[in-house]
Amino acid sequence: MNKIKTWIKYFFSFYNFIYNNIIFRVYNVKFKSFNFCGKIFIRNSGSISIGENFKFNSGINCNPIGGDTICRLISTNKGNIIIGNNVGISNSTIWSNKQIVIEDNVLIGGSCKLWDTDFHSIDFNLRNTKHDSGNVKPILVKKNVFIGASSIVLKGVTIGENSIIAANSLVSKNIPANEIWGGNPIKFIKNLNSSN
Repeated sequence: MNKIKTWIKYFFSFYNFIYNNIIFRVYNVKFKSFNFCGKIFIRNSGSISIGENFKFNSGINCNPIGGDTICRLISTNKGNIIIGNNVGISNSTIWSNKQIVIEDNVLIGGSCKLWDTDFHSIDFNLRNTKHDSGNVKPILVKKNVFIGASSIVLKGVTIGENSIIAANSLVSKNIPANEIWGGNPIKFIKNLNSSN
């Protein structure tokens, strides 16, 4: 029985490896190297580039913390997603209508969302028309940041180096370097340089 399980696991791992490589190439993703569990979802009519040692989990079998979600990278025709080296993402969605930059050594927990757009206008005359794209501002996640599970990072936000976002937070404003923030609305919790 254990041999059968091993062969099944090997088969699906090999299948996902082929699938992910094809998807990266079909959707014109510039990448150096990646490690994975599951199948990634990519839509790219803009630009997506990924550095070395990109790790992603996609699907409930790869990281149950993210529930039944998958890993998605979506860049619209004016969008730009730039992912640095040694970045890990689990079952999260990154959607860019302008630009999202994730620097080196960032970890993004299960079922997070990073959106650089409101998707819909606050003007009801524009909402649901073909010109409706809402407000759009870039997102910057600096080096060594950890974003806890089920957090949402909204347009225009910069998260400073080494900072930690607690699980289930709504990040709607800039976060300084070396601090822990959390909640909805997000609030300062602790300075990482302090001994407390």
